[in-house]
Amino acid sequence: MNQRIKIFWVWQINPLFIIVYLIIGFITGILSGLFGIGGGIVFLPSLFFILPIIGVDSSIVTVSAVATSLFAGSFASSSSLYNHWKQENISVNDGLLLGIGCIISAAIIPKFIVNLDPTILRYLIAFFILLVAFKMFFTKENSQRLYKNIAKKYLFLYGILFGGIAALSGFGGGVFYVPFLMYYFKGNLRLAVGTSTIAVVLTMLSAVISFAFLNMDWNANSLQFGYINLQAGLLLGIGAIIGAKFGVKFILKIPIPIFKKIFSVFLILSILKILQG
Repeated sequence: MNQRIKIFWVWQINPLFIIVYLIIGFITGILSGLFGIGGGIVFLPSLFFILPIIGVDSSIVTVSAVATSLFAGSFASSSSLYNHWKQENISVNDGLLLGIGCIISAAIIPKFIVNLDPTILRYLIAFFILLVAFKMFFTKENSQRLYKNIAKKYLFLYGILFGGIAALSGFGGGVFYVPFLMYYFKGNLRLAVGTSTIAVVLTMLSAVISFAFLNMDWNANSLQFGYINLQAGLLLGIGAIIGAKFGVKFILKIPIPIFKKIFSVFLILSILKILQG
């Protein structure tokens, strides 16, 4: 069987998997548009279970989950960015300043991730998800809250710090960028979420390119390009593109505090599964 025929055969994916990919992607896209996140919070736990089933080598499953999460998340965040831009929810200059810092650290961190013990990496990912879950569950919305002025230079420095963490965790960084931007924009949620998508897109693309160059092996049986699984990444991304459009529309139409608490419970359950390996 020549390579072209073999690749065509591989694409005869189980219809159930296609449906699962698209549904997960769609839900993640909604969350991406709603919260300004890259989608890794949902993609990452899902990929820990999906990748072994579709034949990804167990020795690279953890790193592949991170890389594929960032790859799929780049679709979600790009779609979210476009829809927020149409709604004029973005401060371009501020987003780019934050994003430039993110690019630098997100490009460097993957070189260290691939050398980490998979178990240690899982615990680190679980730790970051736990921080986000507690932040979402216990933070109270208060319109009377006082926000301090933050100088523009701190956007770049903050990007350098959390761009690397975003690449390490596979999140994309929105869960870290939005709270900071809420302070920067003095409580303007729409502007914080929209501007966050610029930094998220740049973070994810930088990390994905770095992962791609670290390992360029091709496995046609599982559509695995190095650490990135194209089968999972592309289908999750397609679902996310559709969902992001709805998330942007919902941002001011649903009770965000209640939604955040429900979502934080989901994160806790995901942590338990990740730690089980």
